Amino acid sequence: MPTTTAELVHDRTLGDLLVQRDVVLDGLDAPQHAARTLLADVLEGKAEDQLFDAMLVASELIANAIQHSSGAVLLRVDAYEFGAALGVVDRGADITAVPVRPSNSSVDEATVAASGRGLFIVDSLASAWSVEEAEYGKIVIAVLALPAGPRR
Repeated sequence: MPTTTAELVHDRTLGDLLVQRDVVLDGLDAPQHAARTLLADVLEGKAEDQLFDAMLVASELIANAIQHSSGAVLLRVDAYEFGAALGVVDRGADITAVPVRPSNSSVDEATVAASGRGLFIVDSLASAWSVEEAEYGKIVIAVLALPAGPRR
């Protein structure tokens, strides 16, 4: 596996890697809480502008892993000069089960109303995202680039 999640989606515009951290989610009663805690710790002072979006994206990806595979195994968070990247690893082997881009034509309104909003949220918040094979399953990666201009 490449050393950073951004390498998996071939995003070189994020600048230098500032910090990388993983949290094992396998077996936790509250994996989304563990993810939010890690994100707050990693992004504080580095990519705080993206903290809320990153928490929402991570929660959606973890929920998908729980619903559609045997659960989320690991969350990797990379903070860069100009953004953040995160990846959720699960044991699901079928990378084609996750659409590259959610399509309204691929689901009916009842399906979207009941579930299926997660990837639409990820797609709208992330500047790029991808699904790749991982050593023990797959990893869904989302990149959140900071808007152009000076940082606050």
